[in-house]
Amino acid sequence: MSPATVHPMRQVSTDPVPIAQLPLVHGIGVLADRAGRERLDQQGSPGAPLGPALPSPRDQAQRLPVFGSRPGLALFVLGAFSFTVSLLLQATLFRHGSGDADEAAYVLQARMLLHGRLTLDQNLVDPFFRPWLTGVHNGRVFTKYLPGWPAMLAVSQLLFGTMAVAPALAATAWVAATYRLARELFDDVATALTAALFLALSPLTLLHTALPMAYAFTSAVLTGAMAALLRGTRTGARSSLLAAGVALGLAATARPFDAALVTTLCFPFLLARGPRSPLLLLRHAAWVSIGAAPFIVTIMVFCRYVTGSARILPLAASDPLDRFGFGARRILPSEPTVAFTRRLAGEAFRATLDAAPGWLFGGTALVVLAGFGLLTGLALGGRRAGHLLLAVIVLGVFAAYFFWWGSAMALPGLVAGLGPHYHMTALSPVVILAASGARRLWRAVPGRLPRPARTARTAMAAGCGLALAAVTAAGLPAKVNVQRYVNAVDGQVLGLIPKNLAGPAVVIVAPPTPSRYTQVPYHFLRNDPELSDDVLYAADLGAADVRLAETMPGRRLYRLRPDEMIEAENPWSTRGSFAELHPVDGSKIKIRVSAVLPENVPYASVYLRVGDRTVTRPLPATPATGSAGSSQAVTWTLTGAATAGAAGTAGADVSLAAVNLPDELVVGLVASDRPDMARAWRWEDRIPVARHPDGRLVALTPGQGWRQVPGQHGEGWVQAAITGALNIAVEPGGRAPSDGSE
Repeated sequence: MSPATVHPMRQVSTDPVPIAQLPLVHGIGVLADRAGRERLDQQGSPGAPLGPALPSPRDQAQRLPVFGSRPGLALFVLGAFSFTVSLLLQATLFRHGSGDADEAAYVLQARMLLHGRLTLDQNLVDPFFRPWLTGVHNGRVFTKYLPGWPAMLAVSQLLFGTMAVAPALAATAWVAATYRLARELFDDVATALTAALFLALSPLTLLHTALPMAYAFTSAVLTGAMAALLRGTRTGARSSLLAAGVALGLAATARPFDAALVTTLCFPFLLARGPRSPLLLLRHAAWVSIGAAPFIVTIMVFCRYVTGSARILPLAASDPLDRFGFGARRILPSEPTVAFTRRLAGEAFRATLDAAPGWLFGGTALVVLAGFGLLTGLALGGRRAGHLLLAVIVLGVFAAYFFWWGSAMALPGLVAGLGPHYHMTALSPVVILAASGARRLWRAVPGRLPRPARTARTAMAAGCGLALAAVTAAGLPAKVNVQRYVNAVDGQVLGLIPKNLAGPAVVIVAPPTPSRYTQVPYHFLRNDPELSDDVLYAADLGAADVRLAETMPGRRLYRLRPDEMIEAENPWSTRGSFAELHPVDGSKIKIRVSAVLPENVPYASVYLRVGDRTVTRPLPATPATGSAGSSQAVTWTLTGAATAGAAGTAGADVSLAAVNLPDELVVGLVASDRPDMARAWRWEDRIPVARHPDGRLVALTPGQGWRQVPGQHGEGWVQAAITGALNIAVEPGGRAPSDGSE
């Protein structure tokens, strides 16, 4: 045996040894090795006081295990499992994503990079094609995210023809990094493999490694960064320090706050564990900085290009209110402002703690194992510093995100949505602590037992593993059912769009809650960054939609209303609609209204409203009982010029000369069973209308039907079909004036 391969704590004689004494020598060596390891454990950081030295067997073991070895094979199987499951989930359960519109922002940025673009022309995308989570600087539209993770998606698309490989590779890297970190901290293969297994089987890992979002990628890279930092400061290996810097820099290009947080939390531990020489500490820091520098420079150059300042991140540039701390918070200037208070932060913190165990393999049992591993590690010795570091990281992550307003906004999805995704950096430390606890329990059972007892010991361990798996499986149906519901909604939306829809076309997507952004809430309806797709998806901007035909000439227009109801009285009658739109223009536009009253609502009137102009026509009363009233017909003629007649009277035109257009032309029917109209049913058809410079009016038909039903939907308006009660025909009523005047 070469002296270089002898454990530093073991004394080995070079004199010849009789064969009969070999077992005794071996036994003494084992005892000495065990005693040496115990002394190292009590010191809290193995090998730290010794300073840089020749690579020991432990140093060599910190590298990932060789594939031919059992640990290497086990780690390969876990990595392959995570990679395969990620691809399978992306192709099945998450084939359209999780339903979170943020996914589309990452994919859009990846597509922009593939087109060689960091920003988009505001004149091209505004107002109808503005993507979600974007800001504007100097006429250029940028996404709120840094380009690190989108670049990974773009590379995956470039190399493999799909972006699905990038999340799968992140899953494999996360498993390997967790093994590496556990091995560095505890120098135990079984603990490291157990931690990797716990991570690979946790529902939070399975979910986020199947989505094109940056949380899993960042967590994987930061876990690897911690392992490399620890090894580099322990051994002085420049390659490890350089790799740590690269990993930290790469994480910063995706989620810079998480990268800064982990570095800050690890810093005191690294100071205590690293070399005592200040000069050597500076050398270590220099190598880490060299690895991180290219990425930091990339971030600064990117920010300078898209936000105008190297110090302002896109997140802050898009809206300064999107930041940590209490007060008024908002994701974009166009979105509602939220009052983020200490009380709301406390509610989010408690809810996160309650929901987090459900996203771990074994649930609460894994949390108990982690607590047991931490307490026994601190109380009984055995890598105290490592246990303390993991605990500090977990507590630090939860404490830091107490002040993040997004944690409160994530409340609806904590149990069965995206889970505690802001806190994912703490996942690897938790599973490593749990693996340490499980390993200590295993060691508490004597190893030298008769064969039946050893079999029982193994069976007990297998039973515990199955119990953890059963707890995990019990919590999966709720999460899977939520995603199946999302898939059903997505499938319904996609089913409304004809398979043979011929381009070029623009589909106006009209959700129940209006949004000025595309991809909200149907994030899978995405556009090419250059808007060169045969079929484009536009945001529904209400009255402004009438200008879309002029904005996109040569494209047919359609409207998609996924949540339109057949019957507003029946909340389960949502069927959605898909209709082709046609502009109707002329110097005058005729509105022919045919209204049919429902049963037992004898008092009714029809009305026309544009801006502040309202014209009402009472309908003849019908019997209070019996069948529905007969059809009542009303005709209005709209004109863009001033008229002398009384607006709305028989034979008179309704002038829109003084109305600020474009606006919505609202044709409505109100009916009640009371003369005072205190309890009323309402139907409205909302038609975008505008005026050309030559005075012609143009309306985009058909309009959108809305219903209001007493006692339902919170007395609010819902998207619903109105045919049968209110039938409207819009026709051109004249030619443009020859002089071009209004």
